[in-house]
Amino acid sequence: MNGLEKSYRNVRDNIARIAQENGRDAEAVALVAVSKEATAEQVLGLAALGHIHFGENRLPAGLEKIRAVNKPGLQWHMIGRIQTNKVKFLPDFSLIHSLDRWKLAEKLSSFAQAQGIVFDCLVQVNVSRDSAKAGVDLCEAGDFVQSAGKLDGLRIRGLMTITAEDADKTTTRNWFDQLAEKYNELKNHQLPPDSAMEWLSMGMSNDYPQAVAAGANMVRIGSAIFGEGRDT
Repeated sequence: MNGLEKSYRNVRDNIARIAQENGRDAEAVALVAVSKEATAEQVLGLAALGHIHFGENRLPAGLEKIRAVNKPGLQWHMIGRIQTNKVKFLPDFSLIHSLDRWKLAEKLSSFAQAQGIVFDCLVQVNVSRDSAKAGVDLCEAGDFVQSAGKLDGLRIRGLMTITAEDADKTTTRNWFDQLAEKYNELKNHQLPPDSAMEWLSMGMSNDYPQAVAAGANMVRIGSAIFGEGRDT
């Protein structure tokens, strides 16, 4: 077993254990391997183990990674902040985690309609109210989901957050609990047609245990697998 496989299996085992400790199915949490610092060969190495979800945070570099890997069947996630002039690079991504502002929602909708496609998106929520992080305020998340979900060319699939990096575990867990509560609240509300609360994407290499314990069903992990670089 090489180092990459060992790290990958360790993360998967940890996720499964934490999920089970919190009364959830061990397979209930999707793992997005953040591959921005990984080589195409490393991505293919994980793919050979059966892994299919990979995350990139830069455009057009992420698209170049997809082309370099060139393997059908993988699902690519855009997890980084998106400049509106780079929306044209997004059609190859199966899920956009970072719908963080209305201007971007309008741009995505306009481009999708022109191309005859639909973007699946998560609404990014700045639950920690960190000025260094993007995202809508927690109290505005419901209204944003309702409004964005009515735009042609967009399907809202859930919520995402990135918490403050210097927070302690208790504070971080509290933020995750708050977003999980909002996610479950919206899940029980009538949403626009084709929208749904399917994914709660929260947790990275430094805080995924708290995220899984709080109810995340998707985590984004880079350095704990690939050993270098940040997760976003």
